[in-house]
Amino acid sequence: MNQYDFQKTLNKYLTGQHTPEEEEFILEYLKTNPLSEEAVFETEKDVIGKRIKRKLFASVFGKSLVMRLAPWMAAAASVLIVAGSWYFFTRKNNTETIAELDSNVSTGVFEIKNTSEKPQQVPLEDGSVVILKKNSSISVPEHFGRQHRLVYLHGEAFFQIKKDPSKPFIVSTGSLMTKVLGTSFSVKSYDESASVEVQVKTGRVSVYEGAVTKSANRNGVILTPNQKIVFDKKSKKMSLSIIENPLLIIPANETAHGFSFSDVPVKDVFSALEKSYGIDIVLENDTADSCLFTGDLNGLSMFQQLDLICKSANISYERRGTALFVEGAGCVN
Repeated sequence: MNQYDFQKTLNKYLTGQHTPEEEEFILEYLKTNPLSEEAVFETEKDVIGKRIKRKLFASVFGKSLVMRLAPWMAAAASVLIVAGSWYFFTRKNNTETIAELDSNVSTGVFEIKNTSEKPQQVPLEDGSVVILKKNSSISVPEHFGRQHRLVYLHGEAFFQIKKDPSKPFIVSTGSLMTKVLGTSFSVKSYDESASVEVQVKTGRVSVYEGAVTKSANRNGVILTPNQKIVFDKKSKKMSLSIIENPLLIIPANETAHGFSFSDVPVKDVFSALEKSYGIDIVLENDTADSCLFTGDLNGLSMFQQLDLICKSANISYERRGTALFVEGAGCVN
């Protein structure tokens, strides 16, 4: 095809009067032959980019997500050549932090936003899955770097990360970094919010301040299942606590009594809860040592279970960070 015929076919594509065969030809040509500045004007580039973007994204993600940049499309249509494209990851003035993580990242970057009312699933190239909540966006490289798998989150998402010890997965919110090898967790970090929240469902997660400092000591913690951290963006303070509705990490039937007890010492009941939820329960005195508990705790949330046990033994519990502390007068003989 000579230049005249190509320009004619391109004009038909730009005006939407092309055949399926002509569209296939244009897209294939643009993949392997990015157009020069002379061949396509700025307005034409924009039309090409948007059309390819809509087509590619609709086939991969559906209509409820919006992709701001398709990597090969950007190069093909000359809409934008993303060279060293940490721009998407560094718009919170966090250039040094991201750059120090992995300088070998691929140059193409997607920014995906959920515009629907429901959470949407976004699969990643490594087999991990992101459940992106509404009004949230995530920036993902075309290919992960050789040292890390790094994404940038605005809003809220749940992550199910495929394990890869050689390449940690990192979620950056600008102010806070969440680093894992393979686990499931959620991150909530809206731009207008004063804090960032991270909750762990399975595995272990390292959470630390995103800002680069000269000190070798960086503000951070390790989270395990049923724990969460709230990071205040202004004060840089991290508050550790138990999540509102802890989930079982070990089935109740794998404990000595399950969740059905008959005249079982209260301290043994607490031990069963500790094992099942992975949460430390500290008995601050021995007043409950002589107390026995009878009851069926199946079908109740962990805090409902604790309320029932404590009421029967005349004791109470208090949340302190990621542990529960029990004290009280105990049973009355």
